[in-house]
Amino acid sequence: MIGEVEDYAILMLDRNGVIRNWNKGAEKIKGYTEGEAVGMHFRMFYRLEDREAGLPEQLIDRAVREGKATHEGWRLRKDGTAFWGSVVITALHDPDRQVVAFSKVTRDLTERKQAEDKLLRYARQLEAQNNELKQFAYAAAHDMKEPLRKILMYYSAIAGENGETLQQEQQQIYLQRSADAARRMQRLIDDLLAFTTVVGTSQTFEPVDLNLLIAEVVSEFQDSIDQESATIRFGRLPTVNGIAFQLRQLFANLVSNSTKFRSKDRPLCISITASSVRVPEMADVWGAIRFDRIEVRDNGIGFDPEQSEKIFEMFERLHGRDQFAGTGIGLAICRRIMENNRGFIRAQGIKDQGSVFEVFFRAE
Repeated sequence: MIGEVEDYAILMLDRNGVIRNWNKGAEKIKGYTEGEAVGMHFRMFYRLEDREAGLPEQLIDRAVREGKATHEGWRLRKDGTAFWGSVVITALHDPDRQVVAFSKVTRDLTERKQAEDKLLRYARQLEAQNNELKQFAYAAAHDMKEPLRKILMYYSAIAGENGETLQQEQQQIYLQRSADAARRMQRLIDDLLAFTTVVGTSQTFEPVDLNLLIAEVVSEFQDSIDQESATIRFGRLPTVNGIAFQLRQLFANLVSNSTKFRSKDRPLCISITASSVRVPEMADVWGAIRFDRIEVRDNGIGFDPEQSEKIFEMFERLHGRDQFAGTGIGLAICRRIMENNRGFIRAQGIKDQGSVFEVFFRAE
């Protein structure tokens, strides 16, 4: 009867954790045939980091001490894919109460785990959106009010509402300052609109060749690159699944960020490279540990390492407006784009040496 059960992987382990029998459910869930599994240690179902941490042996020890050990976590199938397994290991005793073997029952709860993770992501998104609403309110109360206040102040001066008469030259200066304030407000509005286009997107994913996409982005910045004697190098990049127009905006923002915060002491150099990496801590978030990592590195002015999270917050500016133009929204857009594309972004910086932005896509 146990051998025919398909919804549960039910198997026997000897005292050392070696598999001694195998049912149809085990073959269905784990992908191994009975001939492939019997005689192997059950640690083969665990991810490398769990094996290195000794998790299989810890479960066996707990079952010996307490009679039973339960655990939930990511397990590996024969083809290398991960599933969320709920495991119960029960110690079996001889008449003298000595542990002689273990029964091991595993359920595949991947669908439940994915549903829970989806709800968790929704909760995080709602929390993030609430924070963004507060930041939008701040923008309306401060970032947009400030240029409006200046425009009104200069208009009042030019119109003589304060009882003063300005010379033509001073009027021209005030008109120019009013125009600058209006342009700042226009940039802020444009960036806010750009941010709203990547909130709650439902665009369909498609294969995106990053080689072609980065080449287009570099072409867009070619004039400023030539003008500043800068160089942009990129090696062979992967094709990822994502939302093409958003990924183009992402890399355009990153390149723009590097060109904006270049050092005056040396020619700007930007390199874009790719590698395949394991990120175990993301397994619970995305259900994957393998990612395609794209690195955008520059030799600009950099930033203090403790600012690596702050720079992704809306309206956060590490430098004054008189030093560098901008609204402080570009990197917040980058983070939201990567969330929409089932990935994430990190930043590293060394002040006066340069910055590194790491973009991670799930390896399909």
